[in-house]
Amino acid sequence: MKTPGILEGTSVAIIASLASGVLGALLPILVSNATSVRIVIASLALAYLLFLLKRSAERSGRVLMMVAWLIVTLGAWILDISLLGFVLSQATTIWIIRSLYFHSSILPTLLDLGLIAFGLTASAWAILQTGSVVLAIWCFFLSQSLFGLIPSFGGSRVSFTDFNTGHHDRFQSAHRVALDAVRKLSAH
Repeated sequence: MKTPGILEGTSVAIIASLASGVLGALLPILVSNATSVRIVIASLALAYLLFLLKRSAERSGRVLMMVAWLIVTLGAWILDISLLGFVLSQATTIWIIRSLYFHSSILPTLLDLGLIAFGLTASAWAILQTGSVVLAIWCFFLSQSLFGLIPSFGGSRVSFTDFNTGHHDRFQSAHRVALDAVRKLSAH
């Protein structure tokens, strides 16, 4: 599959901001405001990571990535780091997943890091100007819709399975030759 485009990214931004509005209105009834904000941020990060993994052509390591996200999120929650630290941990996880699953060289990875930083800056500006978490989330995910425009310098991403297929065939062929040789030697 190819990298998500701007239209798809804009759709994700709309859905994320609407979901954050609904969750942000309902969760404070059940838990404190601070906890509800963390739940909204973690839920949106999880949904976005699942979206990215679904769109990626790379199939290996998906479960490991989700376990890593869970460890980072639970660790941040248990250590009770600041809200800014929690947001940065989720943004870093998004950047790592996109770097590993969509980029083939360091330059696109660094451009992606810049895009994450730009999104966080836009979010901070929106929340400082308006006080609206929904608008901050909209700004972050809208800026992330530009992710599809990051050029892939250095060609296409080489998958381990692409490399392994040719190697596996050569190994099977050599294995058959060796078994035939052993049979011939044992027959004499």
